[in-house]
Amino acid sequence: MSTDAGELLNPPEITHCFVCGSDNESGLGLHVFRDGTDAVATWTPDERFQGWPERLHGGVVGLLVDEMLVYAGAPHDLWGMTAKVRYWLRKPVSLEGTELTLRGRLIQKSDRGFRAVVSIHAGEVLVAEGEGMCVLLPDSPRPG
Repeated sequence: MSTDAGELLNPPEITHCFVCGSDNESGLGLHVFRDGTDAVATWTPDERFQGWPERLHGGVVGLLVDEMLVYAGAPHDLWGMTAKVRYWLRKPVSLEGTELTLRGRLIQKSDRGFRAVVSIHAGEVLVAEGEGMCVLLPDSPRPG
């Protein structure tokens, strides 16, 4: 599964987020880009994120889903915080150089927030998916 990386969506003022912060040495260092109306990222886990031997911890998958829910609003100039999230682990993820492709897609918006879906692939294989709702931050543009 390939992506053509467009505009970087990571807010420059948010540098210590555990998932996407550029200054968080313990974090994942995720860079999220615009792909049309979607948010996309690639990330390769290593042994620091192990759960079962040689497998990515399911909780880390949850972090990635949560982050991409928020970023799903960014191509639409909407920024929110996760209010509700759920995800499904479809296949185990190997820690041996497996690059993951993450995609967040906005599916509904209102004056208070938005709903989004997330997919995570290892190559062409769907390994996880999720959905959730985000509430808009007070200074986020309102749809309309």
